[in-house]
Amino acid sequence: MKVLFAHANGYPPGSYDVLLQKLAAKLNVEGVEHRPLWSESRAPTFMPWQVYARDLLDRIEESGADSVWLVGHSMGAASAILAASEQPSRFKGIVALDPVLISNKAWFWSRLFARLKPDAMPIVKRALARPHEFANHRAAFEFYRGKRVFQQVSDSVLMDYVMAAHVARGGEQVHLRYSGEWEACVYRSVPRMSGALKRLKCPMLIVAGDRSDVLSAKTLNWASGLNSKIQVTTLSGGHLLPLEAPQACAEVALDFIQSNK
Repeated sequence: MKVLFAHANGYPPGSYDVLLQKLAAKLNVEGVEHRPLWSESRAPTFMPWQVYARDLLDRIEESGADSVWLVGHSMGAASAILAASEQPSRFKGIVALDPVLISNKAWFWSRLFARLKPDAMPIVKRALARPHEFANHRAAFEFYRGKRVFQQVSDSVLMDYVMAAHVARGGEQVHLRYSGEWEACVYRSVPRMSGALKRLKCPMLIVAGDRSDVLSAKTLNWASGLNSKIQVTTLSGGHLLPLEAPQACAEVALDFIQSNK
């Protein structure tokens, strides 16, 4: 069974090595790199997430599979939902790990603010200010180890992220692969999701972190109420749930996929 994995904004597929290995024990899993990791173009100020959705559809076609299961985290999960709403026959189902889902009202105000002041949002400021070079992978690890966002991520998984997200160029110094400019572009361009959720025809499981700062109980109720195909479960963790609890995420994903064959 073909399964594609779509990563979050700023987190290359190798960051999820533990999760992907657990899935690969039972399934044929391939990681998909989003456009910011392979595009040679300068990051635009805005780019519709439908572009990433169409990239996923292109990858499915390249894989030779008529249809696939898609496991995605955050932006990757939302892009999969957009893609499935465009070409439903391509998807057997979706496991959405703490996906980016924003109600219409929240989307409107977020988009308006981003258009008026594209660099003013705190999350955009942090992306643009992040360091892009470190002396070596160990120095990068030590930098991220002190960040609150990674507090619940184990040392081994954090190192997986460091190795996946930074590359050496002609020496020991390592450089960030997924630029802050691209990361900011993604944050500024968060899509309206209600239409895609309503059009979803395949089974989908939302796996939410109980401490997520992206998915509130209100948002989960809103999303699941739009379509009877959508199920919701909660695990202990934050928005980086698949990095904080990769084993638990893999088990839930496998159970859902196997029960919807």
